[in-house]
Amino acid sequence: MAAPQDGRAQVFAVVTRVTTLDVNGFPAVGANVFTTNSLLKCSFAPAEETGVDLVTINANGDLYSHYKHGDMPKYYTVQIEIGTPDPILHQMLAGGTVLTASGTALGTPTGTITAVGQITLGSLPAATYGYRVSQFNQYGESTTAAEVTGTVASGTSGTMVVSGMVAAAGATGLNVYGRIPGGEQLLGSVPNIGSQATGAASGTGTVTSLTVTALTDAIPQGTTFQITGDTNTPKIVFTTTQPAGVGATALNVSASQSITTTIAVGAIVPCFVDTGSLVPSGGYPTVDTTAGPGADTGYAAAALGVVGNPNGVSLEFWGAAILGGAETPNLPYYRWVIPKVQNITEGGRTFQPAILENVYMGQGVQNPNWGAGPFGDWQFPSTQVYQYASAGRSTLPVAGFAPVPATA
Repeated sequence: MAAPQDGRAQVFAVVTRVTTLDVNGFPAVGANVFTTNSLLKCSFAPAEETGVDLVTINANGDLYSHYKHGDMPKYYTVQIEIGTPDPILHQMLAGGTVLTASGTALGTPTGTITAVGQITLGSLPAATYGYRVSQFNQYGESTTAAEVTGTVASGTSGTMVVSGMVAAAGATGLNVYGRIPGGEQLLGSVPNIGSQATGAASGTGTVTSLTVTALTDAIPQGTTFQITGDTNTPKIVFTTTQPAGVGATALNVSASQSITTTIAVGAIVPCFVDTGSLVPSGGYPTVDTTAGPGADTGYAAAALGVVGNPNGVSLEFWGAAILGGAETPNLPYYRWVIPKVQNITEGGRTFQPAILENVYMGQGVQNPNWGAGPFGDWQFPSTQVYQYASAGRSTLPVAGFAPVPATA
């Protein structure tokens, strides 16, 4: 076997292992151990207390006697940079909360969806058109409701108005796919504005404002809708000309035509207006992805004013040992152990046209309780601020998660 003193160098940090510690510095039994190859860089260096420098000057102004006490390391400053903003590793290092998004899929939109030709708007040529409607949230999109068709009358051109779809409470909005029956593609979306209603009759003529009951959801500018009970022919399509927030009691609107018959108080029904100007793009979904990605979706920072993870973590690194330009066949790694890094805080982040930096900083200290490590495979004392030893290939862990066993 190659001797450790044969002049081998080290390159890389092939694998990094992070272990959660308990309040006494032991590897916390049952906690996550995070093993990763996404380390970009780790640096650690002693932070020293300057020793006293004693100097005595004699009456002649010359140096009479002097003595310098050696500088004393207090702890090691440790900085690690990780390529992946992984929520679990983030929590292990800096505390905070791992976010989980497991829920019930939205399913297809409900309601009685219709597609009705409207000749006062748009330039769709006379034909039969097909439409499908899905709903979406921040995680994905549902499958579509059954196809509905409608016709722009022969000898005319106009618009198709798709309405009657009802979004689920957790939906952000609805996507509308359309044009060729059986081959619909994405045209646009309709926001989920909840259940809203007008608070007074519309009046007639040119209407630029509608009174509504206090809104329970905001309505964005550009939202198109109809009102139940409208008896005008064709039914009026309203478009909001300004956004309206929660609690608002009026909507600024434009109408698709002059109102000849007053529209009584009724529910606001969001609709999608296909004027023919939009270019269909993208097929409709066949799998519902709205339930969320499940565990470890994201991360929320620890509260300000506290140490996010007061117990700290241990760090282990496996670096490749090389000799003569190649990895040594025996004892091919150097294994480094920092048994406790405490007071870990996050570095700043900059969003720019570059890989996002995930930087963490803390203090490496001695830990008499780390022992043989989370899996009982460190064969030397581990009580100092750091230690390293030559290691065989069998010690190299596989990237992933594992709980700390009871042997820790």
